[in-house]
Amino acid sequence: MAEGQVDQVPVPAVQNVHSMVNPNLRLPPELNITSGNVSENFKTWKRQVEIYLLASGSTNLPQNVQTATLINCGGENLLKVYDQFIWVDGEDKDNPQHVLRKIENYCNPRRNEVAESHKFWSAKYNPSEPIDNFITELRTRAKSCNFGDSEERMIRDKIVFSTSGKVQQLLLREDNLNLQRAIKICQSYEQANKQAQAMREDQGQVHKITKHQKDGRQRQSDRPPKDHKREKQHINRSTPKPEAKSCKFCGYKHVMRKEDCPAWGNVCDRCHGLNHFKKKCKKKKVHVVSKDTWEDSEASYSESDSSQDNGKSRMKCLDGLQQEFKRTLSEI
Repeated sequence: MAEGQVDQVPVPAVQNVHSMVNPNLRLPPELNITSGNVSENFKTWKRQVEIYLLASGSTNLPQNVQTATLINCGGENLLKVYDQFIWVDGEDKDNPQHVLRKIENYCNPRRNEVAESHKFWSAKYNPSEPIDNFITELRTRAKSCNFGDSEERMIRDKIVFSTSGKVQQLLLREDNLNLQRAIKICQSYEQANKQAQAMREDQGQVHKITKHQKDGRQRQSDRPPKDHKREKQHINRSTPKPEAKSCKFCGYKHVMRKEDCPAWGNVCDRCHGLNHFKKKCKKKKVHVVSKDTWEDSEASYSESDSSQDNGKSRMKCLDGLQQEFKRTLSEI
């Protein structure tokens, strides 16, 4: 074989193995080595192939048959890569574990630790997201940085550097802070913030209800005062009117009030007495008639006045009538 020529390894067919063991056994998908996260693609595919080899009974077959089986499961692109492998001393091209290691190295090229470390320290913490999400991201990035035994300390420092405000003060206040303690402080602070926010929302709702009730009372107090005149008119309309009766002073029917009597204030043509007409005069002598008329007038109208005029002074009425009566007598 010429120098630099790649040894072509024949791959035995395995179709009979698959159909011989279990025709219903599902073959693993081909390995995608051309797109996406090739490293993750290989990890998933490797696990599926190992399960298939075990389930199909291929692990009990010769190693070269197992190798041929996994290459066949990998598909055409993997076969091309396999044909380009260079085998050194100590590597067995028929050993399935050696083949898997070669494929893994191909799918996981050597990483630049400086670049990966830069990605780790450039991670941003969003306070609106759970702290656990940020910690998971840091652990994932740290795996590519080759921190070794310092990995937890690096993650701890990154948490402290990425936080701010009260939670950062709590972290810096701790003596001998380790990663577990830092995570616990961040989780407790996050939970306390959620509870405080819920309490503020409840208090705001109570304040809103209280303000609404207060505004309702204020609007009620701001209403203009009721029209007392209309109320009084309503009361007067609801009060039954006094009944009209036949008046013994004028002879007509009217409510028994002096202001409604046409004879009130008039002089009788017969006896010259006050407050009655001639047709209702009962006396023939002036002084007797006047006296009787006075008594009758006073008895009837003062009684009506007391009920209709809401307790006006009777003495005032009597004094006025007496003075008028004396003037009438002096003129006779």
